[in-house]
Amino acid sequence: MNLSAITQYKCLLSVLFLVFFVSGTATCQTVDYKTMSRAELQKKIATFGLGLGSYVVGKKLNNTQLAISQKDNAYKAYPGTVKFKDGDIFVIIDEKSSVVIAVYKRNKTASKDDFKATISELMLQYGEPTTEAHGKAIYWNYGEDGFISEELYRTVKSQGQLETLIVLATVKFTSSENVATMTDMIDAMDKRNKGKDVKKEDVSSDQYVMIQSDILTRKYMKK
Repeated sequence: MNLSAITQYKCLLSVLFLVFFVSGTATCQTVDYKTMSRAELQKKIATFGLGLGSYVVGKKLNNTQLAISQKDNAYKAYPGTVKFKDGDIFVIIDEKSSVVIAVYKRNKTASKDDFKATISELMLQYGEPTTEAHGKAIYWNYGEDGFISEELYRTVKSQGQLETLIVLATVKFTSSENVATMTDMIDAMDKRNKGKDVKKEDVSSDQYVMIQSDILTRKYMKK
């Protein structure tokens, strides 16, 4: 068997494995997360390690975080929850258990430098995103087996089975300016830094990073 044939054979095996993996992931749900207890679900979510700063969704506040939560918490919150601020991070917790339900931060006047820094930070921490929507939102989705790759997401979507893909937690970045527009400005900024003559554009955007589990949030929001 020559090298070309071996390469083709390996590619075929890879494709077959992906199809088999996707089919199993998309159609076989071994656990009904909607009926799972709140304690079990938050334990599962916590294993993903998703958060901002020292705050991780699904984990209970430690003593230091509890002290911080009592200093700046005069924010409107859903009954049974508390929202407080630590630096530029907003944290939403369950009032009784002090479990982190969601974390987010917002920059209403983010420059292209801020945009670049935020995207770089998110990609460094979470890798390549799962998907983007409408040019203004980027998602890192996590399911039963952890991070949902773009390849898996696109394959399941192409099969018309996207609704069967279990999403347990999400890191979401949104921008009031189109992501491509901001990226173009960053490229121009890099060219200027290299001494090239490029027209300067000063555009800011309202940028927002939210990390939460919709399914866990719904369990805490039940009256």
